[in-house]
Amino acid sequence: METANAAKDQTPAGIEDVVRSVRELARSTRTVGLDAANIVERELAMVISISERIRDTTLSPEILHKSRSKPLPAALRRDAHRALDLVADVASVAFVSASDFVEALLDERRPALSVTAAPHHH
Repeated sequence: METANAAKDQTPAGIEDVVRSVRELARSTRTVGLDAANIVERELAMVISISERIRDTTLSPEILHKSRSKPLPAALRRDAHRALDLVADVASVAFVSASDFVEALLDERRPALSVTAAPHHH
């Protein structure tokens, strides 16, 4: 019974309350998403570092230098680096553009809704 009375005493949520709640949810979701992305990046960097150490302890510097200096492997290595840079650039631009869009959407001021009187029926 107390719950029913408490519900009656509450002011109904207006559109601004709903928009404010959605903005806060989106900001929280964005923060969680950025935290997750930072964790993935940190873990990827760690995996790369470990892989480089394994490579450096299992392969001699001489064989690496020799294999990297041959024309075809050297060209493939350069092309792979360039392709990876392109993918990283496109992903970075998409991430920044999406973040900017969400930020602008969340911060955009909305005009107040005009309240008009209900039409009179005769």
